[in-house]
Amino acid sequence: MPGNNSVVVSLGGSFIFANIDKVKHLKAMLQRRHLSAALVTGGGTLAREYIGFARGIGIKGDRLHEIGIRSTMLNAFIISEYFKCSYYAGDPRSIGRITRTVAMGGYKPGWTTDVCAAYACVSSGSRLLFNISKERGVFDKDPGRFKDAELLHRMRFEDLYGLTGSRRRPGMNYIFDPMAARICERHGIEVIVTSSISDISKRIDGLRIRGTIIQ
Repeated sequence: MPGNNSVVVSLGGSFIFANIDKVKHLKAMLQRRHLSAALVTGGGTLAREYIGFARGIGIKGDRLHEIGIRSTMLNAFIISEYFKCSYYAGDPRSIGRITRTVAMGGYKPGWTTDVCAAYACVSSGSRLLFNISKERGVFDKDPGRFKDAELLHRMRFEDLYGLTGSRRRPGMNYIFDPMAARICERHGIEVIVTSSISDISKRIDGLRIRGTIIQ
């Protein structure tokens, strides 16, 4: 951990609404450990429904990205109200040292909130990015389709690229966005993919976690 006592946490939009108890746990954990955080919220189901509707009436290209971004901003505003923290609408590359908790959504067309979280890490000096979603971690294959899918507790970025591929479009779900992964790989940022809020404290303390560490 860098000396600024802060973390960057990417919160999946669907995770937020389906796991309010875990969101409460996150708030309590940050307060208990006196941690500041950049909480970067995804769009989730809200964004996908709006994008699907917009696409159905003929809206295309960057305008679909803008719809997704505005959905993430709404989720970030809700989180800022619940956490009683600041809402940040600026460029994640300029967020700087995180001295108090802030909530933020997307920023520009072509960037997922994973990308925003990666740039927030670079700008703030954090070397840990926690990607919190409904998935327990990264599996060697789709656990929804294959009963023998195995959770990978550690993996390299190059292995992640083999699982995610490179095709990207508005509203698409990723294990972790490959563009964000390349930013993290380039800057020596470790990514933790998990559904467990407790994994944040465990990884900071150097303990074994339930999710996946990508290095």
